[in-house]
Amino acid sequence: MRFENKTAIVTGGGSGIGRATAERLARGGANLVIADIDAGRANQAAEALKAAYGVRAVPVVGDVSQEATAASLVGTATDDLGGLDILINAAGIHHTGDIDEVSLEDWNRVIATNLTSMFLISRAAIPAMARQKSGSIVNLGSVSSFIGQEMQGKSSFVYNVTKAGVRQLTTSLATRHAVDGIRVNCVCPGAVRTRMSLSEEHEAIPPVRDAILAAMAEGHPMARVADPDEIAAAIAFLASDDASFITGTAMPVDGGYLAR
Repeated sequence: MRFENKTAIVTGGGSGIGRATAERLARGGANLVIADIDAGRANQAAEALKAAYGVRAVPVVGDVSQEATAASLVGTATDDLGGLDILINAAGIHHTGDIDEVSLEDWNRVIATNLTSMFLISRAAIPAMARQKSGSIVNLGSVSSFIGQEMQGKSSFVYNVTKAGVRQLTTSLATRHAVDGIRVNCVCPGAVRTRMSLSEEHEAIPPVRDAILAAMAEGHPMARVADPDEIAAAIAFLASDDASFITGTAMPVDGGYLAR
């Protein structure tokens, strides 16, 4: 897919699905704003993409649930890189626990990172896209956007709530801003092999790693978990001009999980 002369913001761009998506866009020629709360990961990703693909890549370090970070991201894209064509809202955190195990602090933290961030950054980005009558926003949902997902034998209660909210945020923005030339979609993965689901410590111990991956793969007819680049491929497609007549969709990329 081609992204020459396009500028994209990727939140959570320092690792996992965000990093894989940033690489896909850079490979197609996009200039990038890489947002991550971890300065080391943001800087390393930006430098690696510049070196590998010859694009411009600017790291922005900050908490995506804060208005100041949203303003900084959009300002960096429009002022430093000359515009804003694509927004990928990929930042997120997980939480496992039933309702009686979720504190108000937990609830507010997960809602802020997974849902409020998408509201804030989309709100900041839409005026810039509307002025040029074009733009694509892709939000990272989950199979939890459709169903109540469990992890480790417990409900991922607040995580499920946020991902259901992502799906409705997507459709609401899509129908309202189609007239502005802005497409809004979300990608809904099943289990993915990222740091969020499999820590570096567990990755380093093959029997533990394999047991975790086997447990994650349960319920997926393809009997495996996804690589981040497989999710990034779907995100990049929806962000691209190849998806020019697609808006308001929630695309499962889940190895058949929801088909059962």
